[in-house]
Amino acid sequence: MLVQEALGRQILLENVSSYLTYQADALTEWEFLSEIARRADCGILLDVNNIYVSARNHRFDPLAYLDGVPADRIGQFHLAGHSDRGAYLFDTHDGPVCAEVWKLYEEAVRRFGAVSTLIEWDEGVPPLGVLLKESRRAAEHEARVLHRGRRAS
Repeated sequence: MLVQEALGRQILLENVSSYLTYQADALTEWEFLSEIARRADCGILLDVNNIYVSARNHRFDPLAYLDGVPADRIGQFHLAGHSDRGAYLFDTHDGPVCAEVWKLYEEAVRRFGAVSTLIEWDEGVPPLGVLLKESRRAAEHEARVLHRGRRAS
């Protein structure tokens, strides 16, 4: 809360991509993130790729993660590419968003609605046109989900 007071605005806390767990974990990752956000009265920057990476690495259901975070705290989505290292996935931000992350993103949009979305691509950054195409894809996925929701109502 001190940072937010100094800035005069609410900050967003991003979920991590994780590669190990602790035997003494008392909370799931999403419970921990949600509790920090509640206690600090901050928002959550929900990195959908990080959820997918961690879910695969630790064999949990990524939908349980989405179920476990408070909708009223979600302030932004992040999407990115990752590398498959065989035994685990590694969050590398070095390629396009894969089909599984797009599917999870659609589920996030279905649950949380229209939320600002950012494509992260930090390594081997392609020409601007490629980045814009990924950004348009995000908008198309969002529109498809939201349109489907309106038709079902």
